[in-house]
Amino acid sequence: MILSSSSFITWPSSSLPSVGVAILTIFIGYILFEIGFFFHYHRNLIPFANQICPTRPPAPYRDYRDVGERAKLLSRIIDRRLEAHYHLTKSTQEVVSASEVLYNFIESWFCKKKVDDIKYRRFSEQLDSTTLGVGLCPPLSLSSYSFGGTSNITDDDGFTSSSNDSLPQLVNNKNVQKNTGSLRRDNMDEFLSWAFFGVDYATVESDTNMNEALGQFYTILQSKAGLQFEPGKNTHFIPRWFTFERVQSLYRPFGVYAAMALMQSTANCVLYIMGFRQYTCEKGLRYWHRSATRQQQQYSPFLFFHGIAPGGHVPYLPMVILGLLRGERSSHRDIFFFENKPVSYSLCFDALSEEDTVHGVLEAIHQHLDSYQMKNLMLCGHSFGSCQLTWMINSPQLKSRVRSMILLDPVNILLHEPDVVVNFLYTRNPDHEDSYNGKPGSLIGKLIRFFNETKIHLVASSELFVEYYLRRNFAWYNSELWLEDIPLDVKVLVCLAKNDEIANAKKIERELSRLGKSRNNIQTIVWNAVGHAHCISNPDRWSEICDAMIKMEQ
Repeated sequence: MILSSSSFITWPSSSLPSVGVAILTIFIGYILFEIGFFFHYHRNLIPFANQICPTRPPAPYRDYRDVGERAKLLSRIIDRRLEAHYHLTKSTQEVVSASEVLYNFIESWFCKKKVDDIKYRRFSEQLDSTTLGVGLCPPLSLSSYSFGGTSNITDDDGFTSSSNDSLPQLVNNKNVQKNTGSLRRDNMDEFLSWAFFGVDYATVESDTNMNEALGQFYTILQSKAGLQFEPGKNTHFIPRWFTFERVQSLYRPFGVYAAMALMQSTANCVLYIMGFRQYTCEKGLRYWHRSATRQQQQYSPFLFFHGIAPGGHVPYLPMVILGLLRGERSSHRDIFFFENKPVSYSLCFDALSEEDTVHGVLEAIHQHLDSYQMKNLMLCGHSFGSCQLTWMINSPQLKSRVRSMILLDPVNILLHEPDVVVNFLYTRNPDHEDSYNGKPGSLIGKLIRFFNETKIHLVASSELFVEYYLRRNFAWYNSELWLEDIPLDVKVLVCLAKNDEIANAKKIERELSRLGKSRNNIQTIVWNAVGHAHCISNPDRWSEICDAMIKMEQ
């Protein structure tokens, strides 16, 4: 049978959905999905992230596994703190007692509130008016907290502290009264239990070995710095035990994560076209690798670890491929980009441990490199990625294979100082400079810093999965890089931003100066009047780093 065209069913043009109707339908569907994600975020994701167990042991110590050895770590921190202070005061001739230096350092790990009935709130929830110093956008309850200053106070236990106004103010805030007193023994018990055992004081008190180690801490504090703490508790002090605190992230629509996933997918397609291939290790570490087109021994395999950034490794690709490894420096060496999903704006709570990360790196280099290449690794990490470099250089299996390290805006140096934690999770440390064109304290410098700090807070530190990683999985004691522990045959390049909003570049410079000629394997680049992550998008900085890398490989 032959069918005529008239026998087919045709739809009237008026019954077909218009483009506008289709777009409206998609939009309504998206809004409904976002509403569902909003409830999922608050009903499921936030409660999961806030599962806190102060009695659960943290990640095991790599270097001080036995609790009785933790006193050695405290002693080492105190020695370095005092040496740094004496090195600084040689030129100023300033006379400050060891007890004052150490007390000031310990107190900076506490938040101070002057009124007991005001609820403590995380500083990262507030705009820091001290950044501008002109009273713009006054934050909630900010005037109720300070970091320094002491005077007489009687606590609930009836103990009265002695005045200690000689201690320097860490925050110059005219609205803060000096009525908070000094740290007491119970305050120190809480802080030391968290800092060196990762648990609350009740757990330490019930464990004989931990309790004995805690007693050793006080012996060291008294013998090295003459510090003694009166009994009782000063309720004005709250430790910055960030791993015991609830995450209080800013909500981000699902569309933000979808956009980041789309950006990553696009960048990954570009990497694939350029010859990179993605791999997943047995323990879950994911990475991109491209083999050298022609092997040359002077070019070491390049292993890159990104920091906390939307898209993870994506923002770093222009810097690495077009800047640090431009030309034949890229094609004549193996290149690895290691991913860290929880700090990349991915819907992922699965943070890899130090052990699993090191295992994955070992698996990667054994799969792709020959025996010679495996003994000449060049490691590069930016910001939070520098902590993974600490893991690599302290791994017995990897330590002898590393020939050079590049630390860009590192946060792993002097990690026992509170600067990184305070600046990223709470508020900025006013010890940092606000300079513009070499003019410290300028209004433009303050405005630039305020903008950069707000950007860091909105983009990075207030994101749920980033906060979860830092507050539930980050072990500071395994991530700090002690420069003097790096083998002398490993060349190190440290690149600092003078006005870094997270790391304290001034302190790091002093530490490098203190080490002096004893560490002639360390080279430093300092960029004036720029902030954290400035090097990622500045080709001039890429050239400086590239030139330094060429010298390292000669």
